[in-house]
Amino acid sequence: MSWDKFMVVGCTHGSHIDKDAEAAAQRFMKEWKPKHKAHLGDCFDFAGIRKGASPEERMEGISSDYQAGIELLDWYKPSILTLGNHDHRIWRVANESSNGVLADMAYQFCGKIEDDLRKRRITWTPSAVTEWLKFPCGGPKLLHGYRSTMYPAKAHFENWGDCITAHVHKPDGYEARHVDGGRAYTIGTLADLDKMSYANHTPAKLAWRNSFGYGLINSKTGDWQMWHVIKQNGVWVSPLGVI
Repeated sequence: MSWDKFMVVGCTHGSHIDKDAEAAAQRFMKEWKPKHKAHLGDCFDFAGIRKGASPEERMEGISSDYQAGIELLDWYKPSILTLGNHDHRIWRVANESSNGVLADMAYQFCGKIEDDLRKRRITWTPSAVTEWLKFPCGGPKLLHGYRSTMYPAKAHFENWGDCITAHVHKPDGYEARHVDGGRAYTIGTLADLDKMSYANHTPAKLAWRNSFGYGLINSKTGDWQMWHVIKQNGVWVSPLGVI
């Protein structure tokens, strides 16, 4: 059969993951049995080192957050990870911090992340607009995402063409008005929305949803399609039915 199943999750945010969302993704993965799996970034949150972190966030540290992210990778077992802006925080601190002790700590942590991904045979890419990955069978570009607009899927298509992204926490899709066709999707988050209080005064949060994506890729032609699994009023709904 030339059509391969795939699954994509993103924005799990380390220790901020929503346990109901995590359980739904686990149930779906067992039923769908995807051949290819990708994590589209923000596997970790690293809130304690973000600019403007609250005293409470700084007290949390990053070890428990990192462990939560690793535990997710260990059951999800993706072959691809595209690092997000939250993940990138540790590299930013390693390269930019004026605090030498903090920079050294971050540098060592970056090495640990790279070692842990290598041990799990996860192909990864840094957070950069020129970087993305694809499944071995082809299909869309896979990247974390960089465009935060009202229509994020369309905005990403304008820059990257056929792609699937995360970042905006909003499930969205776009079918291109182009003679050659094309499409792009953004998926939601598996994080607990209540824990992401930094966005409580941002109207964009009203469109945030717990969701993930799944689809098919034709390994001979590269043709592909994706669908959303979205939590709606406490129920997880997809084109395949309620999970």
